[in-house]
Amino acid sequence: MHRFLRALAGDLISLALSLSLVSSAQAREVSPSSAVASSDDPAAASAPPDVVSAPASPAPVTPASATPASATPAPATPAPATPAPATPAPAASEHPPEKFNFHASLSEGLGFRTAEDLFAVDVGVLSQFRGELTFNGGALSQGGFNVMVVRPYLRARAFQDRVKFLVQPEFAGPSARLLDLEATWQPVPEVGIKVGQFLTPFSRAFLTPVPLLQFQDFSRVEERFRAGRDTGVMVLGSIGKGAVEYYAGAFNGNGIGKGGNDDTSVMGIGRVAVSPVRAMPYDETPSLRGPVPFGFSVGLNGIVDRAHPTGQQVDPVTGETTTVALSPETRLTGGVDVVVAWGGFTLFGEGYLRTTRPDAGAAVRGVGVYGQAGYFVVPERLEVAARAGWMEPDASRSDGQEKSVEGQVNAYAVGNHLKVGGRYQLLDLDAASVDGVPAGTTHRAMIQVQLWI
Repeated sequence: MHRFLRALAGDLISLALSLSLVSSAQAREVSPSSAVASSDDPAAASAPPDVVSAPASPAPVTPASATPASATPAPATPAPATPAPATPAPAASEHPPEKFNFHASLSEGLGFRTAEDLFAVDVGVLSQFRGELTFNGGALSQGGFNVMVVRPYLRARAFQDRVKFLVQPEFAGPSARLLDLEATWQPVPEVGIKVGQFLTPFSRAFLTPVPLLQFQDFSRVEERFRAGRDTGVMVLGSIGKGAVEYYAGAFNGNGIGKGGNDDTSVMGIGRVAVSPVRAMPYDETPSLRGPVPFGFSVGLNGIVDRAHPTGQQVDPVTGETTTVALSPETRLTGGVDVVVAWGGFTLFGEGYLRTTRPDAGAAVRGVGVYGQAGYFVVPERLEVAARAGWMEPDASRSDGQEKSVEGQVNAYAVGNHLKVGGRYQLLDLDAASVDGVPAGTTHRAMIQVQLWI
């Protein structure tokens, strides 16, 4: 708590000093006395404004030696020259002007930061282009090209990253939409707060930035059990240089783009992760920059949600389809995730359990698990990976299982900023899924290019 209060005081002081700098700069622009300093002389600009040279001392006079009366008198000693008045040191700014470091590159994007990292802004864009062939029942059912992702972003940071801001829309798809609009204040590593619309803290994979994923998409199992982006507030922090991290948030529970909460309840989500050997960053390609030391992390996740679902119903009289309210229900979801990284090898795995209890009707239970592994066969350039998953979202059904097997080859030209991935996916579904995948066996072949600036 003491560290938190000290950090809060430091942020307020930094803000006051920043405002003082602006006021001083404006005053110097209109003050005639400030024009003494030369703008072309960095040394003068860095000198204190109220320090001037001391007046020069007069040169000492050497007395003439005593002379006998009969001797020729010694020539008179010339009077010492009057010293020229000391030129006052040029006035200078009380504070040196803040320097800005600009950058523009494929790996860093476009932006700038101040010399002391008091403020920084970065802009860029993530884009993904995919070609795909899909076979179901031995016949080609889908083929073509698609722009999967077009996400420009703006990040701003202040006070040595203690304050952060992110805005990120998505332009791919039928219509543009806002994905992230978040502000974070973290005065100390142990505690911080985030508000806005952002990633909910359930599942390690979902918290991993999209350009740092090993596969081109999240696992279908992970997508089925986790919550998506939502609007709310979250407390977060880490202890022991990343040895323990925690997240606890309250959200509307109805996703993004809904214009607010659609009921009076909120969804609670929490996560705790432990990394006993070393901090484990949220990056599925840590070996891209070379072999990494051994490390692992284990995370526990939970969701509590009171939902008011709706459904589609056909009116038997008019034949029209209308939206009707279903029985309110309580949803409880638990998850565990594990990650191991060593040398050029990475291993990830997640498992989920969900219980849905409607106010009217029997409880529905679901379970799912997946795992993936990857290895850099050519350091920094070529990676191979495999993933397998199984889930049964509704255990009460005899035809509710889904199995998947996937293989991936990634070629890195400029790290994750420019890479090409080839992927094969086999899906085996007992029944058609809610996202439109038909029952039976489906084969998908994909090649995707990622450009991240």
